Amino acid sequence: MQDAADDLVQRLKHGDSEERRVALALIGTHRYLRLIDHVVAVLATDYDPDVRAMAAWTLDWLSSADSLPALLEALYDTSFGVRAGAGQGLVHLAQRLTPALVVPEVVDVLEDDDYPEARRMAYLVLQRIDDPAARQAVKNYRE
Repeated sequence: MQDAADDLVQRLKHGDSEERRVALALIGTHRYLRLIDHVVAVLATDYDPDVRAMAAWTLDWLSSADSLPALLEALYDTSFGVRAGAGQGLVHLAQRLTPALVVPEVVDVLEDDDYPEARRMAYLVLQRIDDPAARQAVKNYRE
């Protein structure tokens, strides 16, 4: 098991984007939670937006509160695919853990006038979270 995890970490550094995407998919599928820091690093630094998007999806699959800061930061990514993966991960964190963990942080993004793409994704995230604070933030945004 450790050899497989070590192999996946090495594949995350591979020069071929497809190798990195496959490694991320395997990390998520096999729920290698101990590799979350490596996935967060890929999300933050990989030059390929498809790899970053897969990293966001992998964090969603791992479903750990530890991924919250990285998913929030990914709402500001230039790639829609990355923002969408991060948004889905945030919705699932709110559903699996508690909205109180996610909603206030996403509301902060919604209120950030400097990044309209991040705001739009935050709005979509909050629409999908069944929570009074999320509903209020969505209502305030519309007004």
